Amino acid sequence: MEVAERSDELGRSLAVITFVSAPMLLLFEREIALPFAFYGDPERRAYEAFGFGRASTARVWLDPRVLSRYAGLLARGRRTGRPAQDTLQLGGDVLVDAAGVVEWVYSSSGPEDRPSVDAIVAARR
Repeated sequence: MEVAERSDELGRSLAVITFVSAPMLLLFEREIALPFAFYGDPERRAYEAFGFGRASTARVWLDPRVLSRYAGLLARGRRTGRPAQDTLQLGGDVLVDAAGVVEWVYSSSGPEDRPSVDAIVAARR
Protein backbone atom coordinates (compact mmCIF):
# COMPACT_ATOMS: atom_id res chain seq x y z
CA MET A 1 0.00 0.00 0.00
CA GLU A 2 2.92 2.31 0.69
CA VAL A 3 4.18 1.69 -2.85
CA ALA A 4 0.77 2.75 -4.20
CA GLU A 5 0.90 5.93 -2.14
CA ARG A 6 4.32 6.79 -3.57
CA SER A 7 3.90 5.44 -7.11
CA ASP A 8 4.33 8.94 -8.57
CA GLU A 9 7.94 8.86 -7.32
CA LEU A 10 8.58 5.73 -9.35
CA GLY A 11 7.36 7.37 -12.54
CA ARG A 12 6.08 4.19 -14.14
CA SER A 13 3.23 1.74 -14.28
CA LEU A 14 3.15 -0.79 -11.51
CA ALA A 15 2.04 -4.41 -11.62
CA VAL A 16 1.66 -7.29 -9.22
CA ILE A 17 2.56 -10.79 -10.39
CA THR A 18 1.39 -13.64 -8.21
CA PHE A 19 1.35 -17.40 -8.61
CA VAL A 20 -2.24 -17.96 -7.50
CA SER A 21 -4.86 -19.44 -9.84
CA ALA A 22 -7.23 -17.20 -11.83
CA PRO A 23 -10.20 -17.49 -9.40
CA MET A 24 -7.95 -16.69 -6.43
CA LEU A 25 -6.33 -13.86 -8.38
CA LEU A 26 -9.72 -12.14 -8.71
CA LEU A 27 -10.35 -12.49 -4.97
CA PHE A 28 -6.84 -11.25 -4.19
CA GLU A 29 -7.25 -8.25 -6.50
CA ARG A 30 -10.59 -7.29 -4.93
CA GLU A 31 -9.36 -7.80 -1.36
CA ILE A 32 -6.24 -5.70 -1.74
CA ALA A 33 -7.84 -3.10 -4.04
CA LEU A 34 -4.62 -1.42 -5.21
CA PRO A 35 -4.31 0.68 -8.36
CA PHE A 36 -2.04 -1.86 -10.05
CA ALA A 37 -2.50 -4.40 -12.77
CA PHE A 38 -2.59 -7.93 -11.35
CA TYR A 39 -1.21 -10.88 -13.32
CA GLY A 40 -1.26 -14.58 -12.52
CA ASP A 41 1.80 -16.77 -13.01
CA PRO A 42 0.70 -20.18 -11.68
CA GLU A 43 3.62 -21.89 -13.42
CA ARG A 44 5.96 -19.41 -11.65
CA ARG A 45 7.96 -18.67 -14.80
CA ALA A 46 8.64 -15.09 -13.72
CA TYR A 47 9.66 -16.28 -10.24
CA GLU A 48 12.12 -18.70 -11.80
CA ALA A 49 13.42 -16.13 -14.31
CA PHE A 50 14.21 -13.66 -11.54
CA GLY A 51 15.70 -16.32 -9.28
CA PHE A 52 13.05 -16.15 -6.57
CA GLY A 53 13.57 -19.36 -4.63
CA ARG A 54 11.76 -21.18 -1.88
CA ALA A 55 12.12 -20.99 1.87
CA SER A 56 12.16 -23.85 4.35
CA THR A 57 9.16 -24.51 6.56
CA ALA A 58 11.21 -23.47 9.59
CA ARG A 59 12.26 -20.21 7.90
CA VAL A 60 8.64 -19.33 7.21
CA TRP A 61 6.79 -20.53 10.27
CA LEU A 62 9.35 -20.50 13.11
CA ASP A 63 11.29 -17.31 12.34
CA PRO A 64 10.68 -14.59 14.99
CA ARG A 65 10.69 -11.90 12.26
CA VAL A 66 7.82 -13.63 10.48
CA LEU A 67 5.90 -14.11 13.72
CA SER A 68 6.46 -10.44 14.57
CA ARG A 69 5.12 -9.35 11.18
CA TYR A 70 1.97 -11.46 11.64
CA ALA A 71 1.53 -10.04 15.17
CA GLY A 72 1.76 -6.53 13.69
CA LEU A 73 -0.90 -7.33 11.10
CA LEU A 74 -3.20 -8.72 13.78
CA ALA A 75 -2.61 -5.65 15.98
CA ARG A 76 -3.74 -3.45 13.07
CA GLY A 77 -6.96 -5.45 12.74
CA ARG A 78 -5.96 -7.60 9.77
CA ARG A 79 -7.31 -11.08 10.19
CA THR A 80 -5.46 -13.81 8.41
CA GLY A 81 -7.11 -17.08 7.48
CA ARG A 82 -5.58 -20.41 6.74
CA PRO A 83 -3.16 -20.05 3.81
CA ALA A 84 -4.69 -21.16 0.53
CA GLN A 85 -1.48 -20.99 -1.48
CA ASP A 86 2.16 -22.02 -1.24
CA THR A 87 3.65 -20.26 1.77
CA LEU A 88 7.20 -21.34 0.98
CA GLN A 89 7.48 -19.55 -2.38
CA LEU A 90 9.68 -16.47 -2.03
CA GLY A 91 9.06 -13.35 -4.05
CA GLY A 92 10.76 -10.08 -4.69
CA ASP A 93 10.58 -6.74 -6.39
CA VAL A 94 11.71 -5.93 -9.91
CA LEU A 95 12.09 -2.64 -11.76
CA VAL A 96 11.80 -2.89 -15.55
CA ASP A 97 12.20 0.13 -17.81
CA ALA A 98 9.91 1.06 -20.71
CA ALA A 99 12.12 -0.88 -23.14
CA GLY A 100 11.76 -4.06 -21.06
CA VAL A 101 15.27 -3.90 -19.60
CA VAL A 102 15.52 -5.16 -16.02
CA GLU A 103 17.02 -2.33 -13.96
CA TRP A 104 16.90 -3.78 -10.46
CA VAL A 105 15.95 -7.03 -8.71
CA TYR A 106 15.40 -7.57 -5.00
CA SER A 107 15.06 -11.24 -4.01
CA SER A 108 13.37 -11.76 -0.66
CA SER A 109 15.11 -14.09 1.79
CA GLY A 110 11.85 -14.76 3.67
CA PRO A 111 8.20 -13.76 3.70
CA GLU A 112 8.87 -10.69 5.85
CA ASP A 113 11.85 -9.54 3.79
CA ARG A 114 10.71 -6.64 1.64
CA PRO A 115 12.72 -3.67 0.45
CA SER A 116 11.64 -0.33 1.81
CA VAL A 117 9.84 1.97 -0.58
CA ASP A 118 12.77 4.35 -0.14
CA ALA A 119 15.08 1.62 -1.46
CA ILE A 120 12.81 1.00 -4.45
CA VAL A 121 12.60 4.72 -5.23
CA ALA A 122 16.40 5.06 -4.87
CA ALA A 123 16.93 2.11 -7.24
CA ARG A 124 14.74 3.87 -9.80
CA ARG A 125 17.00 6.92 -9.91
